[in-house]
Amino acid sequence: MRIARTISGLVLMGTLVALAGCGGAKGAAQSGDPPALLAASDVAAVIRTDLTAGIPVSGTLKPESDVNITAAFDEVVETVRVREGQAVAKGEVLARFRAGARGAAAASAAAALKVAEADWERQQNLFKEGAVSQRDVDGAEAAYRAAQANAADATRRFDDVTVRAPIAGVIATRSVQSGDRVASGDPMFELVDTAELEFEATVPSEYLEAVQVGASVNLTVNGSSGRDVAGKVARVNAAADPATRQVKVYVRVANPSRRLVSGLFASGTIVTKRARQTVAVPSAAVHADGAASYVLVVAAGKLERRVVRIGVRDDGRDLVEVISGLAPGDTAVVGPIEGLTPGQPVQIAGRAS
Repeated sequence: MRIARTISGLVLMGTLVALAGCGGAKGAAQSGDPPALLAASDVAAVIRTDLTAGIPVSGTLKPESDVNITAAFDEVVETVRVREGQAVAKGEVLARFRAGARGAAAASAAAALKVAEADWERQQNLFKEGAVSQRDVDGAEAAYRAAQANAADATRRFDDVTVRAPIAGVIATRSVQSGDRVASGDPMFELVDTAELEFEATVPSEYLEAVQVGASVNLTVNGSSGRDVAGKVARVNAAADPATRQVKVYVRVANPSRRLVSGLFASGTIVTKRARQTVAVPSAAVHADGAASYVLVVAAGKLERRVVRIGVRDDGRDLVEVISGLAPGDTAVVGPIEGLTPGQPVQIAGRAS
């Protein structure tokens, strides 16, 4: 019957329409999908900023110069002039020993030198007059040279009575007090120069090719209110640790104000790449689809899937450079994307729809 055929045709057409609706673009939202509700923490603005990529490192700051001063001989320390934490100049007096026999020996040697010098001059004058032989002159000269050496040795020994700073720096340790008797080799002072610090770290050997002498290093130092400091790779060890296959890297950190002190822990990055004022998005916003990458953004109240090309990854700030596909000010989804589809209406909590 005609009526039956008409009804059957309508049913078939409805079935085809329904199937066509189910066979749309993969992942695309349907017009009847409810809006997705996102928390404010689920989205982030795309920004323009400086990024750095590199090798993470951590270690301890040490002074570039660290000098341990020991007693040169057995004697009583007559006076100590410095305290721990005190800054001293190169050559400044730190302590004095009791002079004792060294002072007397130096004075005696100086007097003997004067006598020998005068005798040599006298012999030379007498030789000119023919009163003495060349042999007498040579003997007087030899005595003078011996007296010179003896006086120099006595003076050096007497100079050891005064303990001076071999470098400019800060007294880190004072091991003696006035009146102490010390033996040769006993520790007296530790003197450190913190105008330059050295940061020692290790990196896996597979990253060694990327670490070059002179490379910039960005560090955050514990105990300095999170203040970042800059350094340069000064040396790279020529041998890897046989157990860990790690290679030591030594970083020089300028510290002219001496605000940083030895022994602080620091962590940071040896910079291998930089991107200046580039478009960036949090790493959590970038997703992989085979060889391609994409970001879900909120635009005009709906979700859009943007294919992006990424560059520098700044692991320290957890940001990724976006070379193409996004612009500063775009709103990227950084929260979980399960259940979210392109074209789906979006409402962000706390924002007007």
